[in-house]
Amino acid sequence: MTEHHSGGHGHAAQHQFGQGQKRAAGRPRGAIGEKAIVQRIARELHKIQQNGQSIEVNTIELLLISMRNLAMGGHLHAAKWLSDYRARITSDPDNGGYLVVPEVMPVQQFIEREMFLNRFRTNPELREDPALYAAKRSI
Repeated sequence: MTEHHSGGHGHAAQHQFGQGQKRAAGRPRGAIGEKAIVQRIARELHKIQQNGQSIEVNTIELLLISMRNLAMGGHLHAAKWLSDYRARITSDPDNGGYLVVPEVMPVQQFIEREMFLNRFRTNPELREDPALYAAKRSI
């Protein structure tokens, strides 16, 4: 009355391919995988208007900007996602961190150097977001 099934999922053991049949060849030569496709999409550049200027951002930055705008507009799911994303990419003080030690130089020389470097720095509103910097480094 009881039958012993040696195959899984309640079926008797069977071979997937009959005698004389071969397995499929798999992915064709030259085909690209999912990882390469996702990386290519992430690197695509998009032109957007920001503070009255046209700038180019990659897809990841565009996603982060969009999520930030939604969060600032009151979308709670976007705010939670953005908060979780920032928590993943920023260092946790309990797990260690980074010690930044400035080089030794006189105060006046430091001020002159920073004033010189500030002439070349741009400080758009969205570029200060640490999530955007992490997105650029991951590509």
